[in-house]
Amino acid sequence: MRIAIKAVQTAQGGGLTHLNKIIEWFGKLAPEREFLLLGKTGQESLFIPAPANFRYLFYRLPGLHLAAQIWWERQALPALLSRLKCDLLFEPGNRGTLHSPCPKISLMHNIAPFDSEYLKWETPYQKLRQSLLRKATIASMESSQGIIFLSNYSKRLFSKYIDLSGKKTVVIYHGRLQNDHQDAVIPAKYGIAGRFLLSVSHIWRYKKILEMVKCYIAALEKERDLPPLVIAGTDYSPSYTKEIERVIERAGAGELIRLIGTVAESDLPAFYRNCQAFLFPSVIEACPNILIEAMSCGCAVACSNRGVVPEITAGAAVYFDPDDIADFSAKIISIATDSHLRQSLARSSRNRARYFSWEKASRQSLSFFDDILESGQPLGAKDRKPELAKVEA
Repeated sequence: MRIAIKAVQTAQGGGLTHLNKIIEWFGKLAPEREFLLLGKTGQESLFIPAPANFRYLFYRLPGLHLAAQIWWERQALPALLSRLKCDLLFEPGNRGTLHSPCPKISLMHNIAPFDSEYLKWETPYQKLRQSLLRKATIASMESSQGIIFLSNYSKRLFSKYIDLSGKKTVVIYHGRLQNDHQDAVIPAKYGIAGRFLLSVSHIWRYKKILEMVKCYIAALEKERDLPPLVIAGTDYSPSYTKEIERVIERAGAGELIRLIGTVAESDLPAFYRNCQAFLFPSVIEACPNILIEAMSCGCAVACSNRGVVPEITAGAAVYFDPDDIADFSAKIISIATDSHLRQSLARSSRNRARYFSWEKASRQSLSFFDDILESGQPLGAKDRKPELAKVEA
C-alpha cells in the first residue's frame, strides 16, 4: 500500500505541526505501509527526519511561484501519482488536484475564506484572492472521496458551501503538547522576566489582537498592578501591527505591552508554563493548536466565546466577547488578580487537554484512510483501538 501526502502548501504554523506529528505516528502505527511526502524545493528543513516507511520527494516547479504550484497540482500531480503507483492521495490543505487517479482525502485547515468576519476587513485584492481560494477549496472537496475536518464547528461552516450528504467525512482534532520543559530562562532570553500574561498568535486582524490590547489598556485604568502582557507571534500583517503599536504608544503602555515577534516552537512550552494566564481572543479558527498547547501546559485560560473556541475548551476557561471592551477587560482583571480562579482553571485545562492526542488523531486518520480504500487489511491493524476508529459518514 502506497499513500502519497501532498505537502507543497505546508508552511510554519499549525498545519506544519499537524503534519509532522502524524508523520511521526504513521511511522510507528503503520510501519508496513509506504508513505510518499510530496513537497516543493525549499521545504526540506520543515519536516521531521523521515521514518523508515517514508520517502520525501521535493519538486522544483511548485516552489517557483503560486501559479506554478497550482499548475503542478492540477496538471503534473495526477501523472506523478500514476507513475508512482499510489493507492491513496492525502491532501492536508484546502486547495488540491481535481483529477486524482487514486482515491483522494482532503483535510480542511483554513476556514478564513469562508468567514465574513475575516473578509470584511480585507483589501479588494485580498477579497478577490480569498474568493478564488474559496472556489478552489469547494472544487477540491467536491473531487474528494473523503474529507477530514478539524472540528465540528469547521464541518458545519463548510457544509454551508458544499453538500456533504454524499461524502464520507470525519472530525479529527489536533493533538496536545507533551513537552515538560519549564525553563524560566527561556522567556528571559526574549527580555521577559517575572510574572506576565501571555498571548500567542500570528499577527492577523481576525486574531483580535488590537481588541485585546485596547481591553488590557482599559483594564489598567481599573487595576494598575496587572502583570505585563506579552504577545508572541509572527507578523503577517505589517499595517495591522502598526495600528496596534500606535494604540500602545498613545496609551504610554510600551513597558507593559510587549510584542516580541516570533518565538521558536521549542521555546513556547516554557512561556506557557511560566505565564500567569493565557489570553486567546481569536474568532476564526478550525482547531487552534496554540490553545490546545496552552491547556496542555496547565495555563489558566481566558478566551473568546466565538467560533470553535468553546468546542475546544469545553468549559475549561473564562470566556469573553472580544468585541466588548467592558466584558473583555473585566475578564482580564479577574484572571490576573484571582489566584483561586487561576488554580481552578489550570486544573480544568490539564483535564480537558487529555482529550486531545496526536496518537489518537493519527489512529483515526489511518482508520479513515482504510474506510475510503475499503481495505481488507487495515492500516496499523494490530495497534488499532476500536473506540478510536469511529468514522462519521
